Amino acid sequence: MSEQKNKKGNSRRGLLKGTAAAVGTLALTGMDINRAEAASHKDVPGKWDLKTDVLIVGAGGAGLISAITAREEGAKVIVLEEAPVVGGTTTVSGGMIQAAGTDAQKAAGVKGDSNRKQYKFFTKVGEDIIDPQLVKVMTDTTDDNMKWLKSHGLIYSSVITDTTIPGVDPKLFSPRIHSIQDEKDNKKIGTGRTHVKILYRLARKLGVKFMFDTPVKTLIYDNTEGVTGVMVHGEKGKIYVKAKRAVILASGGFDHNKEMARTFSPQQLWTLKTGVCYGAPTNTGDGIRMAMAVGADLAGMGGVIGLVNHAIGIAPIMRGQAIVPGIWVNKYGQRFVNEAAHYAYAMRSVFSQEDHMAWAIFDEDARKMGGKALGGDLTNFSDDLKKEVAEGKVKKGSTIGELAVSMGVDASILELTLNKWNKDTARGKDTVFNKKTGLKPIVSPPFYATLVNPISLGSCGGVKINTDTQVIDVNGKKIPRLYAGGMTTGGWIGPYYPGSGTALAANICFGRIAGKNAASEKPSMAS
Repeated sequence: MSEQKNKKGNSRRGLLKGTAAAVGTLALTGMDINRAEAASHKDVPGKWDLKTDVLIVGAGGAGLISAITAREEGAKVIVLEEAPVVGGTTTVSGGMIQAAGTDAQKAAGVKGDSNRKQYKFFTKVGEDIIDPQLVKVMTDTTDDNMKWLKSHGLIYSSVITDTTIPGVDPKLFSPRIHSIQDEKDNKKIGTGRTHVKILYRLARKLGVKFMFDTPVKTLIYDNTEGVTGVMVHGEKGKIYVKAKRAVILASGGFDHNKEMARTFSPQQLWTLKTGVCYGAPTNTGDGIRMAMAVGADLAGMGGVIGLVNHAIGIAPIMRGQAIVPGIWVNKYGQRFVNEAAHYAYAMRSVFSQEDHMAWAIFDEDARKMGGKALGGDLTNFSDDLKKEVAEGKVKKGSTIGELAVSMGVDASILELTLNKWNKDTARGKDTVFNKKTGLKPIVSPPFYATLVNPISLGSCGGVKINTDTQVIDVNGKKIPRLYAGGMTTGGWIGPYYPGSGTALAANICFGRIAGKNAASEKPSMAS
């Protein structure tokens, strides 16, 4: 076990670096004796190696918020993190937060936004999969949570609007994506790393103890008290850490777990097989599986924080990003989506195509915009595309027919699709999908095509919680002394990620609730 001590986030080698076999799903009947299968009563130690009031599994965005809140409530807190560094996926995120009715919006001149409007937006895109009560808690607390962050040194001031989603009333959109200020220059926008750095510094100042290189694989369940701690599997055997009040699971989703993806999220499995996942490498679903082993139910499984591997045809993801004219077609040469719709919605549409295949089509005028524009913020393209063409990553044709042959697509259908697009854009209107950006004919040879491959920032869905963030079992009952927050939980996201800043909003909302409620539990009597 090691405590991270230097400012750069480097860690010292820990004593606990081994891992044990993951806990499997149990055939649960809801009886306490079956909950105890994963960590049976005989495994409850007579002597604990470490003790604390609140024990948090995971030092990412939700774990940090929970730790700070629990400590401010007077509880002693230990955070166990499998990785050698703090932050999880929050570190590689944009650090954005969705919030409505905030001071930052008012300062920016945003009018007419409200918690109620944001609630309607989330429930609409949730497509009846989300738990309305969880979403209501998220939206009702956004302004208070933003003020809490500000009081702790995190300033979120810049606001932008997310891209549209077909079928969602445009009136439900508003500039509610808040960006964090850079610590050293308030005129610059920070990132998720800024968010994590400030929170981690604060948590340590408050006396939260962090233990890195410390993989937790098993919850200790006492038949009388409930979850009373964890067992850490290390090189030198089992280490038992007791939570006198409660355990909070904040270990992220199952981003890199192919078997869990195969069971719960085919789109995430597609990403792992054909694309790239930028979720923290340690996000392998351990927290979800541990909760399942003591009877936890699941919620909201199947969604993905899905991105595309280029910027062709899409609406700009980041401020200042160029609009690259282009369209997407499936293996039959047909358009199937508004390419400039919200990125996660668009990528779900790609996954829904036969063979999950889609091509981005563009011309020489778009190519001249350069590799940085074509790749956007996520992928590097060469300016002349010679390397990509030689490697087969980009197809090229002097005519649309020649391009279609190289793609393996019916030339006549592709030509019909492009003729329709070119006629529409010449008149300034997309009559098929009502796209508003990049309305430019694709007529300048040579023509290019590249596959629309997936990028993921992680899976969506996890353990079921109530509005107090208590983990709920398969019979609808609370599992005593077990809380969860962040991407370990589900029910507040529907079949696709609803927009930039949603995950951090949930981290803060449910992280604060979990920290407060866990700290308020009466100490257990279990040894």
